[in-house]
Amino acid sequence: MKILLLFTEKGPELSVEEIAHSIGISVPSAYRFVSLLREMDMVEDNGGGTYVLSPRIFLLARSAEQAFPVSRVLRPLVERLSKDTGEAALVIRRVGDFATCVEMSQPEHTIRLSFEPGQIMSLHRGAGPKVLLAAMGEAWAQRYFDRLRPEPSAAERDAVLAEVQAVAAQGWSKSEAEVDEGVWAVAAPIGVGGKVVAAVTVAGPHFRIDDERAGHITERVVAAAAELSDSLGTWRR
Repeated sequence: MKILLLFTEKGPELSVEEIAHSIGISVPSAYRFVSLLREMDMVEDNGGGTYVLSPRIFLLARSAEQAFPVSRVLRPLVERLSKDTGEAALVIRRVGDFATCVEMSQPEHTIRLSFEPGQIMSLHRGAGPKVLLAAMGEAWAQRYFDRLRPEPSAAERDAVLAEVQAVAAQGWSKSEAEVDEGVWAVAAPIGVGGKVVAAVTVAGPHFRIDDERAGHITERVVAAAAELSDSLGTWRR
């Protein structure tokens, strides 16, 4: 457990030597513990002699989210946003180098999305994930791309880094067919105590979302993000 708790936002990858030094054990002992965590699928070899948390950790995080009463705050607001827009509405959070859906509501007629509760996605594709990536700042985003395997093309990296700067400035993000073919999405950050803790997203098929409707949905998402921020801020006090 001590080893797992060493992985943080600022230090998402660690070498065996760093682990040994941090918890005061020998390097051979650290190797044994890391090997055990790999067998349990808790950590993965990230190449270059470093290790990162595995996606299995995110499933545990999802279980913790379900046990945490914050869903009592999120659920009714997400359901209302879905009803107001007629499309799928979801809240996503960043866990390490990934985004995971923690709450979702969608009407019966909507298309199936790849992003479902408990699933993980990358941070550089999709409106919601890019809101979370933008919130971490340019330096963190640069390191995120350095850690990605397989590495994206230089063109994609540069385009996303430029986009997340714009997202941070304007306060919302939109995407088209970045996660699911034919799906348009818009997202805005949810903040508590001056820190972005999640993103709220609405997604639907591009063919039924013209410019006018896209503008309306964007306004609703930005308003919902502000309301969710206020509600979570009040709930945490």
